[in-house]
Amino acid sequence: MTAAITTQPFRHESPDRRVNDVDYLSSEEVMKVLGIKKASLYTYVSRGLVRTIKQPGQKKANLYLKADVDALRTRGGDGAGGPTISHSLRYGDPVVQSWICDITPAGPRYRGHLALDLVEARRSFEYVAELIWGGLPRLRDSAWVREPGVFGVEGLAGPAGFESRGHESATRLLARTALAMTSLERPSSETAYLGRTAGIRLIQAFAAAAGYLGPRRAPEPQGDSEHVAAFLLRGLGGAGNDPSAINVLNTALVLSADHELSAPTFVARICASTGVDLYACVVAALMAHCGPMQMGGAADLEDMLQSGDPSPLVSSLDAPCFGHPLYATDPRAECLLAVTARCTSVTGPGRRLLEAIESLRTDTGRYPNLFGALVIMARALGLPPGAASLINTVGRTAGWIAHAVEQRHAGSMLRPRARYMGG
Repeated sequence: MTAAITTQPFRHESPDRRVNDVDYLSSEEVMKVLGIKKASLYTYVSRGLVRTIKQPGQKKANLYLKADVDALRTRGGDGAGGPTISHSLRYGDPVVQSWICDITPAGPRYRGHLALDLVEARRSFEYVAELIWGGLPRLRDSAWVREPGVFGVEGLAGPAGFESRGHESATRLLARTALAMTSLERPSSETAYLGRTAGIRLIQAFAAAAGYLGPRRAPEPQGDSEHVAAFLLRGLGGAGNDPSAINVLNTALVLSADHELSAPTFVARICASTGVDLYACVVAALMAHCGPMQMGGAADLEDMLQSGDPSPLVSSLDAPCFGHPLYATDPRAECLLAVTARCTSVTGPGRRLLEAIESLRTDTGRYPNLFGALVIMARALGLPPGAASLINTVGRTAGWIAHAVEQRHAGSMLRPRARYMGG
C-alpha cells in the first residue's frame, strides 16, 4: 500500500515515534489506492466521504485524510486480500455493545446526554462521573466527600522520583498511584457500588497527586466541599480563586470523561473481562493512555510550544495532537478552547497562542484534537508541563471505571481472533 505523507516527528531523538493516528495522502496516492480518476476523487470530496486539508507551503494543493480513503477501499473490497487489520478495529463497525457513550458529529454523548450540553449547563465533573457510572443524573450537583482509603500518595515521590516536570513525570506519578491502590476491592455482589467507590478513590488520589507537579511539589489535601476541578487547579498552581479558571478545568474534565472504545478504554474492558480488580483495570488503561498516539503525544506538543512561539505548528504537517479520524474538527477541542478564551486568568502570551490556533484553522483547515487543546489550555492558564496529561487522565478515569464495570456485567471474556496469513 502507498505510504502516507508524513513529516519527521518533532522529537528527533526518537525518529520512529508516531504522535498522531492521522495520516494524509496526495491526490495521486488516493487515485492509485482506490483505482479511480480525478473526477471521482472530487466527487468523493464534494459528498464529504473524503476530508481534506491544505498542504503546508502550497496555496492550492490539498491532502486527503488516509482514514477516509481506507474506509472507502475496505467498503469496495481489496484485491490484495483485505486490510491487515479488520476495518471493525480501525474506527469501523461496532464490536462491543455499550450503554455508556455514543460518538456523534457533535462529540461524545454520555448515556444520552451530549457532553457539550453538560458543559453548557455548567454541570460539575462529579455530576457527569455519577451519570456515567449509574446511568441517572444526581439529585444534587455537589462535591464528593473524601473517600476512606485514599492513602499512600504522600509516600510515592522519593527524592529521585520527580525532579523533572512534564508528561513523563505525570505518567509515572499516576501509574504508581494507581498501582498502589490495586487489591483494595473486597468481594461483593454490588459491582456498580464498587465501581463508584473505586472511581472516587482513584480520582481523588490522582487529584491529590497533582500537587507534585505544582509549585509545592507535594500532594495537595482536598478541601471540605471542594469540587475536583478546583482541587486540581489549586494543586497545579493555577488561579484557584478565579471561578472562570475553575470552569475551564471542569470543562476539560467533563469533555475527557469518555470517548467510547478508545484504545485505553478497550484495554480496561479486556482486563475487566479477565476478572482483575477495577484498580488494575485503570493501571492497564493508563499504560495504553501513555502511548504517543494517545495522550502521550502531549509531551511532543509541549516541546514544540516550549519557546512560546506557535509558528512551528504552521510548517509541521505532523504537529502532535492535531486532527482526529472521527471528526472534521474535534468539537471537544473547539468547546474547550472557546471556554479557555473567555477565562479572565489567560494572559497576553496565552491569548496570542489561542489566536494563532484560530489562524491556523483559517489558513490550513488544521485544528487540534482534545489532547492538543488540553496542552494549549494548560499553557494559556500557566499550568506546569504535564498538567494536560494529568487532567485528561483524571477525567478519563471515570470512563475507564464505567466500562470495566459494564464489561464485568457482560460476564464473558473478550478474546478476538486473528486471521492467519502464513503458509
